[in-house]
Amino acid sequence: MKTKFYGIALLVSVLMPIGQTQAQDAHPFLTSTFIVGAGAFFPTQGLDLSANGTIPGDEVDFDSTLGVDDSEVTPIASLRWNITDKWSMWGQWWKTNSSGSDTLNEDIVWDGITFEAGSNVQAGADTTIFRFLVGREFFSGPQHEFGLGVGLHWMKLGAYIEGEVFMPGGGTEFRRGDADVSAPLPDIGLWYYYSPAPRWLLTARVDWLSANVGKYDGSLWDAAAGVNYQFSEHFGIAVEYVFFSLDVNVDDGDWRGGANIKNNGPVVALTANW
Repeated sequence: MKTKFYGIALLVSVLMPIGQTQAQDAHPFLTSTFIVGAGAFFPTQGLDLSANGTIPGDEVDFDSTLGVDDSEVTPIASLRWNITDKWSMWGQWWKTNSSGSDTLNEDIVWDGITFEAGSNVQAGADTTIFRFLVGREFFSGPQHEFGLGVGLHWMKLGAYIEGEVFMPGGGTEFRRGDADVSAPLPDIGLWYYYSPAPRWLLTARVDWLSANVGKYDGSLWDAAAGVNYQFSEHFGIAVEYVFFSLDVNVDDGDWRGGANIKNNGPVVALTANW
């Protein structure tokens, strides 16, 4: 009898640490209530826009046609709140602002103004993106989770082209065309987390929209994949690659035209969890 008792006690003493190890074998993101991140986004931008006119049949390529800088460093911030064991709210923000100048090789029409070939023009554009998602976990375990959600991307876009315009009677006149629009674009999203070791987490997410929503008609893709390393109990560092693509037609009082925007590049951020 004593031999059996000692055998059971030995088995329990061996299994208990194993169970505790499994419970601790996951990255803290899988069990934390709040997760925040702040860092730098290094996107390569593609910016094709039209507003009340354009190069015949095409949008204006702000990068190659107007000399607008297609790369920059911009701040980025994110938040996740795990409301319950299954439900969570997500938010993310970033902003790009670029400008440039060039001599036109062909006529363009922007906001009802014709800038002829040979004109020296300046142009700029700024884009603000706010991502919001309400999600639910559907499959999860000690080292992974998979979820789906619905949300929106709120976008604010402003652009201008300015320069000397050749007048019909001769001479030139300085003209500037401005266009801006802001819009909430609903979407659906999914994510997957996997922790191969307590300090490491592999992450992937995708948001998608293809619909006609009020004054806006088009598609949106926002995807990211990366890795997070937890170097202390509450802090870590994340590196990921972001792919953002928006192709939308706009019929608004301040902007009638189209926008084809791409922001693709790496993100490096400091993260905190509790």
